Amino acid sequence: MNWVKDNRLLLLFAAVVLTTLGTVGIGIVGVVATLGALLGGGAVVQTFATFLLGTLLLVGVDIVLSVALVRALARRASVPKSQRVAGGLGRLESIIPPLASLGLSDVFAPPEPTVEERHEALTRRYVEGELSEAEYERELQALLGEGERTETELLDDDIATDLSRPTATDTEYEPARE
Repeated sequence: MNWVKDNRLLLLFAAVVLTTLGTVGIGIVGVVATLGALLGGGAVVQTFATFLLGTLLLVGVDIVLSVALVRALARRASVPKSQRVAGGLGRLESIIPPLASLGLSDVFAPPEPTVEERHEALTRRYVEGELSEAEYERELQALLGEGERTETELLDDDIATDLSRPTATDTEYEPARE
């Protein structure tokens, strides 16, 4: 079963080719048999109907397999990531709200770089001479400080934010003046 799953596209392609060739072959044989029955005085309608039914059946199978192949290819295709395209789609989604349900701007948005990728880019800029040693150290400290924040620190920030918000008990009750 694993081999079939691994070679699904190849098998679908082979099935489409074979059903297409079979459809053409049955169609040609049907035309020749119908002409033979017509010239020889045989049952023309029965011969034509038999080959027409076979041809239509193979056309149906061919269409189903072709759709399955196109669907499998579309799922496998990679969508190019572009911040420009994602931004344009985001603006379009804000103008036409029903488009937002499709989430196209998220599909085309490039992934956020990880701390490791940003560190590599920073090191490359330093090696290429775009940054001085002091600028490199400053940006590296900011990057490492950002990467070292743990979940507990983020949770502590959320708790501190929640505690700083006024609650219903924090406000004093003032009776209405008459």
